[in-house]
Amino acid sequence: MEEQRRQTGTHDLLNAEIGHEMEPVEMIVTEEMAERHAWANDDYNPWYLEDSPFGGRIISPTFLAYDTDIMLWNYFALPKGYGLWAKQEFEFINALKVGKRIRITGRISDKTHKRGRDHVTFEFLVTDEDGREIVRMRMSQAFPLLAVCEEKSS
Repeated sequence: MEEQRRQTGTHDLLNAEIGHEMEPVEMIVTEEMAERHAWANDDYNPWYLEDSPFGGRIISPTFLAYDTDIMLWNYFALPKGYGLWAKQEFEFINALKVGKRIRITGRISDKTHKRGRDHVTFEFLVTDEDGREIVRMRMSQAFPLLAVCEEKSS
């Protein structure tokens, strides 16, 4: 179970430079994705299940938070000592429409060291097949949380 959580990333996060770009991820937002996300989050807004004022069915913008997490840990190896999401910012620009192909790009935008931890900030941009910006995200994570690891191993 523990190894499964670590994903498959091979790039060294703590030695990556500011500006380092991850491999983009592309996908088509399907009706099944919209339904599964709505049911998983107990959010039955008719816009997610039927139609919306945006010209068709949309998916909740929170859908993308999970995909950026997968993008990170399929690219970077999780540093020893675990990590903690320290801050997240989202700017929702346009609705994410079902049936559209989207592209998620990401890069490291900042790295600092404070209070004995490395803080890494990532920026993501989601665009659709028409070139419209959908969401901008900025997320910071702190490493390592060695005290937590040492307690678990005791």
